[in-house]
Amino acid sequence: MRNGSFSSGTFRKILLSYTAILMIPIIVFSALNVQRNIIEEKRRQHEEQAMDAKRIADLVDNKLGELKNLGKTLSNESWVKKLMQHTSVYDQEFDITKMLEIRKSLDNSVNSQGILSFGMVVFPEQQQALTSWGMFPLQELFQSIAAFDEPARQQLLGSFSEQQYFTLLPPAGMKLWGSDKRVIPVLQSLEVVNHPRAVLVLFMDSAYLTDYMHRFGGTGSQEIAMTSRDALIYRQTRNDPPGSSAATFPIHLSSQASDLQYTISYVDSSVIGIGNLFSSLAAILISIILGACSAYLLARISYRPLGALLNKLSAAARTEDSRQGSVRGSEYNYIEKSFDRLLHENRKLQESMQDYESAAKSNLYLRLLKGYFIDDHHKNELGKLGIGYTEEMYYCTMLVSFHAIRDFSDFEKIRKIEMLMMIVEQAMSRYGLDYELFEVTNADKAMIVSSARPFGDDDILERMAAGMAGEIERLCGFHPDILYGGVEQGLVGISKSYYTANERLHYTVFSREHFQVLQEETIQAGVDYYYPTDWEVQLINNLKIGNLDTSLQILHEIHAENERRELMESSVSRLLSLLMETMLRVLHELNLDTAIYSKQFASRAKAADTQEMWSYMFEVGTLICERKRYANTSSAMTAGSELLQYVNHNYASADISLKQLAEMYQMSVSKVSKIFKEVTGINFYDYVCRLRMEKAKELLRERSCGIDHVAHRVGYENVYSFKRAFARYEGIKPDEYAGTADGR
Repeated sequence: MRNGSFSSGTFRKILLSYTAILMIPIIVFSALNVQRNIIEEKRRQHEEQAMDAKRIADLVDNKLGELKNLGKTLSNESWVKKLMQHTSVYDQEFDITKMLEIRKSLDNSVNSQGILSFGMVVFPEQQQALTSWGMFPLQELFQSIAAFDEPARQQLLGSFSEQQYFTLLPPAGMKLWGSDKRVIPVLQSLEVVNHPRAVLVLFMDSAYLTDYMHRFGGTGSQEIAMTSRDALIYRQTRNDPPGSSAATFPIHLSSQASDLQYTISYVDSSVIGIGNLFSSLAAILISIILGACSAYLLARISYRPLGALLNKLSAAARTEDSRQGSVRGSEYNYIEKSFDRLLHENRKLQESMQDYESAAKSNLYLRLLKGYFIDDHHKNELGKLGIGYTEEMYYCTMLVSFHAIRDFSDFEKIRKIEMLMMIVEQAMSRYGLDYELFEVTNADKAMIVSSARPFGDDDILERMAAGMAGEIERLCGFHPDILYGGVEQGLVGISKSYYTANERLHYTVFSREHFQVLQEETIQAGVDYYYPTDWEVQLINNLKIGNLDTSLQILHEIHAENERRELMESSVSRLLSLLMETMLRVLHELNLDTAIYSKQFASRAKAADTQEMWSYMFEVGTLICERKRYANTSSAMTAGSELLQYVNHNYASADISLKQLAEMYQMSVSKVSKIFKEVTGINFYDYVCRLRMEKAKELLRERSCGIDHVAHRVGYENVYSFKRAFARYEGIKPDEYAGTADGR
């Protein structure tokens, strides 16, 4: 870097890398391209040779077709039909002039083919043969004119008496008028019977055929071979220059005119594509030059930011080395030291994160013990910390206390207490339950036992607690207190089970120092209703911030748990009074008037209707959250005025509801409720009830109809609901109100 780019080992490595990256694909591609060109050239040549072979085969087939046509033509000649009958009836017809004419016609037909030495019509029954030189006996013909060797002559004579459609016999040597010739006999019966009376015999001259093939078949083929019934009929081979040993490949074709099989061989050239090879080598050379230039350019571009990064990363390491008097080393030595520092810092950061996650998980477990009420913000909190609890699972809380140990100066005992983890693991694996063990303030250890299925009905918890306590006593020498709550479903059930276990722990610790009977009476008198302080704190906090869903969930859980305990009426009244005190405290802190709510709760408490009192708790909680969450806005006033106008005109309808308004104005139910509350200052149902009560009082004062009719007129489907609503809002019954109106 200091003496130019090439002085840097990093730059040289980058340059070599780019060179290899660019050169290797170029060379491989060029080699593949050469191979593809060679294959393509061979394929093209093979296609041309296949077409040439087909042309040669068609050429021979055409000539054979002409020979066939000659036989068909002669079979239809009248003189052939008359001569084959072997009768004297036509002797006068075949005079010298007629025979000369027939011989001339036969000679012209044979000579016109261009490949025949001569031809004749053989009459097997007469043992005569008609040629262009005259009519001869077969024996005389084959002895003096066309002499064959004995095997060939016997084969010919034997073939005349058999049906021959179009048969080519193996080539044979012949002396025609004393001249040596090599011919291929071709036999064709002129009569379609088993023993024909006339057979056309043509002798193809091998020399004529070779000349014909040279003239019309071309010289592209190396060898042309014709076989019939596995017997070689004809072969033509091109003479190669001396020393040539080129490989050939054959193309086999079947004749369409006879039973011949053609085998046409061509030279399989191994030097095909040499021209392409030279051009590809030139392209490779050019590509290498261009690739080297490109590699250098890319290396310079890539190294520029990398060089700056290397300088920055190695600056600190160089400074440190210079202080220590050691500045030698490559750039990567400096980078390695920088990354060592980064890894060390990262390791410390990960340890801090693990400590944070551990603390967050412990804090979340404590929240589960105190009551974990999930809203939309907390839905993913459990999953983020790796806690797989769901609302469908079953839970039980167990508390492990070492209050019986008074002397904690014995470090050996403290060390043995740490064995609790192993003992709990063995116990839980034995019963197939999951657990989480952590520290709490009111006991030494807390344990949340969880399962996807209900458990605890078969005294499993009692056996588990007794087994763990006994195992701890056996190993550590002291007996701990292990208390457990009931098995509950849902995340809030963890808190319920915890408070049950906590009550038992307090009772156990207290009874160890006081009279057990007195404590039992105290517990029975003081803790019959369920309203934990932690739940009260969460209720207050959620009411203050206007978290309606969580506030109602807490109230619902308190209601459900106390109903399950089947409390006495006095205990329920006491619980509801405490809840109302909580509500009034929140209202006071929010600077809201508490007098009206105290008065309305007092009237319900006086009626001793606990269901109405519970309903009022939910109503006040909703009112607090709604007033905290919403404020009047100009955007809501327009829509709110329309809603208000519709309600003012239709409040007496029994069907009017938030759902109906939401469908009419195409909004959600919560949106309609929010807008209506922003406009009127009270919730929808309170506003509708007030309108109905004012109308009902007007009708009752007029005394124009009975109470049943008044109820229907103001929108109530039954009189009981009307009377209860009237008494709640006015403090007296409808008939009493009508009586006081008459008195006035």
